[in-house]
Amino acid sequence: MENFHENAAPFYLEGNEEGCLLIHGFTGTPAYLHRLGKDLYKQGYTVNNVLLKGHGTTPEDLEQTNWQDWVSSVEEGYIKLRKNCNRVYAIGLSMGGLLALDLAEKGMVDKIVPIATPIRIFDPLAKYSPILKYIKRFKKWKSSSNQGQPQLQLTNVKPLAYDVVPLASVHQLMKLMKGVEADLPKVTCPSLIMQPLLDRTVKPISAEMIYHQIASMEKEIVWLEHSRHSCTMGSEYKLILNKIINFLSSELP
Repeated sequence: MENFHENAAPFYLEGNEEGCLLIHGFTGTPAYLHRLGKDLYKQGYTVNNVLLKGHGTTPEDLEQTNWQDWVSSVEEGYIKLRKNCNRVYAIGLSMGGLLALDLAEKGMVDKIVPIATPIRIFDPLAKYSPILKYIKRFKKWKSSSNQGQPQLQLTNVKPLAYDVVPLASVHQLMKLMKGVEADLPKVTCPSLIMQPLLDRTVKPISAEMIYHQIASMEKEIVWLEHSRHSCTMGSEYKLILNKIINFLSSELP
């Protein structure tokens, strides 16, 4: 991953018997959850910040993967945590939130934190990706990287995500969105849903749809008033961290 920032690498940090599985978004890398993972480790948690297949290398690699590959990447990360932890919590940004919900729908995790998770998106062309992919392979992509870069407090920042995306991969994302939405009523574990109000990638109504369709008795939406899509790297990071810590430390029902 020489073309990516050093923080884009996945990592596993062994702490206590409560594990946090961190899942980045579509076209992104673990860099978006790097700081969060380090801070959760400081709180004592075991942290696995995973890299999804096809990400962190080239868009051509992403083009060769499908949504099942991304699910498999997450399940491998979950299995690694479960070997050492008696509780596992899934925290996902953007598409990572979908993958966290997928784990919850399968009854695999104890708590979830979906952040800026797409059930409805702004891109009007995404639904036409099955057709457009035959016209051209790649499109310029306003990814979480593009939205988040102005918020980064870094100099000489290398790219943290792809700035182009294979249209075939957009189609795979849409299929994952549809499948996860259909099974939302299967989610019963405690859920902390976080949504930036300035998000121009994911429609904020997505958070309400998740909240109302999951069957969890313990659930909450946190609205981030001053954040864009890449909120884990923005000005409300400390709010996000504190909300997550309080949520994870609360007793399970």
